[in-house]
Amino acid sequence: MQESLRIVSIGAHPADIFDQSGGTMAHHTAHGDYVAGISLTHGARVHDAVISDSMYHRKEIPAAAELKQMMNDRSDVKAQEIRTACKILGFEDVYFLGMDDGILLVDREIIRQLAGLLRQLRPDIVLTHYPFEGDGQVGQHAVAGQIVLHALQYASSVDPGDSNPPHRAAQVFFFGQGAANVRSGLWDARGGYTNDVFVDITDVIDKKFAAMECLVSQGYAGAYNRKRTEHGDGAFGGGTTSYGEGFIRMNSEVHHYLPLTPYARKKSKESDYEIMRHYSWRMPMPVADSMDNRPDSLKE
Repeated sequence: MQESLRIVSIGAHPADIFDQSGGTMAHHTAHGDYVAGISLTHGARVHDAVISDSMYHRKEIPAAAELKQMMNDRSDVKAQEIRTACKILGFEDVYFLGMDDGILLVDREIIRQLAGLLRQLRPDIVLTHYPFEGDGQVGQHAVAGQIVLHALQYASSVDPGDSNPPHRAAQVFFFGQGAANVRSGLWDARGGYTNDVFVDITDVIDKKFAAMECLVSQGYAGAYNRKRTEHGDGAFGGGTTSYGEGFIRMNSEVHHYLPLTPYARKKSKESDYEIMRHYSWRMPMPVADSMDNRPDSLKE
């Protein structure tokens, strides 16, 4: 496709904008496509060193006004980290809708707000959470995916007060599920989804890793980043490449000819040894991500 694309990644929390699709977004920005991110919530309650960690061990939680101010301050910290991370990946347009991530529901107002933004941004492709992830009911990722589907449908019609014309996205890719994962709860056993598109991000894995290092406030930097990169992106390489990002395509596609990717043709002409060499490469370990980051319980 010669015409440039407009791609919008929509996450429940700020980091979700790129932690499952950052490499793919880096590819598209380098290709000249428009890329933007939308976070439905401020994310101050999730994986935060102050709100979700130190508060957990306090004997008493601060008064409501003080706590709200602390959450506002932490959401500002997270937003700045995300903006810095996205710049590393090559794009700057990031929108925070500011919903509280304590209770995220499929709500009329957030759907209208998101639909209005979609009419404004007019994406060809939307990236978001699989709407039946986990239990498909109360998990914030799943709820976010459901909100996005409602907003996409509403964006394709007019809304009184919105001067932007209706817009319909050409395709939706849900973030891939189950990379190097095993059953950790009842809902994981349900399945029913298929990761059917994989993007090779080996050439930009260093950029994605550097972007994830920006998320200091929620503990992503360092050892967790390394673990997540090898555990998730490494598994999504799919036995073809070292690092990849998986997606679940919502709409079946129509082609004039049978589609065959360059990766499939290349792999068909390689030996087992050559294929293994391609997916076994490992990004060099940064100095900061060393065994010194082990939990105290594992240190001698």
